Amino acid sequence: MSDFARNLDWNLLYTFMVVVQNDSMTKAAEELLRSQPAVSLAVKRLEQSTGKRLLIRKGNRIAVSPAGQALYEQATEIYSAISRLPLTFEKAPRALTGKIRIASIDHVESSVFNQRLARFFCEYPSVELEILVATTAEVIRMVELGSATFGLCDGVIPQSLNSTTLLDERFGLYCGSDYHLAGRTDLAAIDLRGEPFIGFTADVLGGSHMGDVTAFRARASIGQYVRGQSSHVNEVRRMIECGLGIGFLPVHLADPYAEKGDLFRLPPYENEPSATVFLIANPAVSLSEAEQILVEEMQRETAMK
Repeated sequence: MSDFARNLDWNLLYTFMVVVQNDSMTKAAEELLRSQPAVSLAVKRLEQSTGKRLLIRKGNRIAVSPAGQALYEQATEIYSAISRLPLTFEKAPRALTGKIRIASIDHVESSVFNQRLARFFCEYPSVELEILVATTAEVIRMVELGSATFGLCDGVIPQSLNSTTLLDERFGLYCGSDYHLAGRTDLAAIDLRGEPFIGFTADVLGGSHMGDVTAFRARASIGQYVRGQSSHVNEVRRMIECGLGIGFLPVHLADPYAEKGDLFRLPPYENEPSATVFLIANPAVSLSEAEQILVEEMQRETAMK
């Protein structure tokens, strides 16, 4: 066993972990900036090192074997521990220092969050902050791996993560002011079927993060033809405004553009879909003192609102 640990190449383990997370050799190669044959060879070398079949190839698809699943779970724990190592080297001076890394979906608007963040960095001015904007799946993944202090996202949150509700966003259906449906207030859901749709990257019919908006689309048979998509609110709004199709936007962000005449609000005008945005954290990750303080304060604040 000691020989195995000494001879194991961490790069092979990391490559295997990325392959499993992407469920694809090709996508893993893109993320790792390597060729697909190089990624495939790395997995083969790891299988030779472990003496176990880790992946089962079925045509263009891959499945993880029981041994591969066990190795993957251990690899993610190892990666999480390694990613946090620099934090264990920090000495805790009287003036709290460190770095907070927040992963968030685009355009989360919360006065509760903003006020708590402002108070924290006013109290601890030596602490640094980095905010990364990503998709729901990417935010969850970063929190799981410990590469983010905590995350802000919607979607289906894994049970292994702690989550508290930050806010609920109402969504309205919009089109551009020059779109052929603009100005029509007599429309029913059936009139919207077949219209090209502009959506968010995570809003996929049958996807892993289906929410109220996706369910509404499915019930009304809207958005079967997705013409454009982005994980950024402003880019989704831009495509809708330019007339590429219809799409859902957070009401509080889109209505100012509707008031200016750049967008037009389509039905439904009542019982519109909504999305819950959560603050998520990984209880299994060892946080720095600064991170621990902010996470606890944020969780307490959001639970009390």
